[in-house]
Amino acid sequence: MCTHLIKRGSRYYFRRRVPSDLVSVVGSKEITKALGTSDRATACIQCRLESIRLDVEWSALRAAAETKDVIDNASTTAQASVRKRAYEDAERAYEEDQEYYYRYVWDEGFEEEERERFEADAARQAAVLREAHRLAGMPLPRDPAAVRADLEDLGLQPRTPNTSAPAKSVKSLRDVIPSWIARNAPKENAIGRTDKALSLFEQAVGVIPLVELKKAHGAAFVLFLLDGNARGFGRKTAHNHAACITALLTVAVKDDLIERNPLDLTFDKSIGAEKREPWTDVELSRMFGHALFSERMGDLPEWQDVKPADGRALLLILQHTGARIGEIAQLRRGDFQMLGGTTAIRITAEAGTVKTAESERTIPLAAHLLANTWFGAWLAAVMDGSRAGDPAFPSMAGRARGPGDTAVQWFREFRADASLPAGALNGSHRFRHWIRSALAAKNIGDATADAITGHAAQGSSGRVAYTTIPLAVMLDALNALKYPKVSGAD
Repeated sequence: MCTHLIKRGSRYYFRRRVPSDLVSVVGSKEITKALGTSDRATACIQCRLESIRLDVEWSALRAAAETKDVIDNASTTAQASVRKRAYEDAERAYEEDQEYYYRYVWDEGFEEEERERFEADAARQAAVLREAHRLAGMPLPRDPAAVRADLEDLGLQPRTPNTSAPAKSVKSLRDVIPSWIARNAPKENAIGRTDKALSLFEQAVGVIPLVELKKAHGAAFVLFLLDGNARGFGRKTAHNHAACITALLTVAVKDDLIERNPLDLTFDKSIGAEKREPWTDVELSRMFGHALFSERMGDLPEWQDVKPADGRALLLILQHTGARIGEIAQLRRGDFQMLGGTTAIRITAEAGTVKTAESERTIPLAAHLLANTWFGAWLAAVMDGSRAGDPAFPSMAGRARGPGDTAVQWFREFRADASLPAGALNGSHRFRHWIRSALAAKNIGDATADAITGHAAQGSSGRVAYTTIPLAVMLDALNALKYPKVSGAD
């Protein structure tokens, strides 16, 4: 989710309300800025950067106002101390402003449009810096003579400002993100995961220039990630964060910023990890014997404001396909299709988010599911040929969070009402484990099982092996399984 991001026509804009205590200083109640792009992923990155810049600027304005109050109410000696410290802080801010310019603006690699945008940002920062000094009653850092005279009147010796242009900054991992995005075109959620991993890395070892990274930094980051009590996540999540950092370092090598990846972030992610198990017969009986699958469905509460009919259809499809809950929740009406006499669903990135390239696939619907009277009526309404682009599960769509997140929250409340096990290990992924186990029990090959569930098939060399499985073969495999009885519907 990108806070403060709006869309006008095909272009994205940043819009943020100015805090009430700064409206008189800033001169407006709202900040609006064109982000210069129609690509949402790029706009989200620029939106987050713009929000961070405003946070810094507004903090500077508040700090300046507090400094003025201190100076006005302090003794002569205290005023001298505060002014000297404020002067040094102002000079440091000016040097940082210069570094910002040389790091982000004066870079021959930028296209002219990007350079102009960053120059505008730098100019605005300079204006904020001037306003902060005005509020604090101090001369501007760009007028050192006036500041020096002021301090000498107080009997203080100001330090000699550094007027030489700073050397061009050495890049850190955060500077690699734009290149990583350009090379891989990741989805917004992948960008968010990488940003989170990088924040954890910086929290663990600090902001280290790429050329100064050492193996010890990697070891410190691994220990930081594996401190489960402090971090609040397990080894698998820790492994995912480490993988994001490794991906950035790989790009840094490709961009010739470093010769090789100096960090060893490998560790066994399976130690102490609990494993998901397929649903048991007892649990499936309890699930599909619930009132949701009866004529009393309409009397149930709408958990997470999801209509019971949407929840019922969702669970039936999950049980018969082994798909991920997000893949099903984001389906559109037009994604339910008749292909060569076979009813199937198409899972594509066009509908929303998919985990991998192999996740995009077409899955036939088993005869057992189509024989369900209630589901048959629901499916007929969805496949009536109208509104192909509308969501198939409308009560899960149209929110700030995605339909997959809504479905996850809904299923959690359903499990509680159905007296099913709680916890992350008892989520919708257990449908996938049930399908894989059931297929294996019928001696269905891995290639067919992978095609149904959207896993990347692995060849003997460990590389991804691309094998096209006909829809008819997948349908025969799914029809060979023995599905749980659905209350009052089989």
